[in-house]
Amino acid sequence: MLKGLRSPPPRLTDREIDVLGLLATGSANKEIARALFVTEATVKSHLVHIFTKLGVDSRSRAIHVAQETGLI
Repeated sequence: MLKGLRSPPPRLTDREIDVLGLLATGSANKEIARALFVTEATVKSHLVHIFTKLGVDSRSRAIHVAQETGLI
């Protein structure tokens, strides 16, 4: 609990949370793009922002951190 008070969870946009949620279901970039009506390049851009904000370098680590912090 003290850890949460010292470092609040990162703020993601609604769209980044959408991407992260689909990522957590095991969806590939192409599937995420199709579901959100965007291009794969847009999905990749969102992933870069998500990884940066969460301080991670992989899809699985992003999902783990998002679940730990209650983002998804």
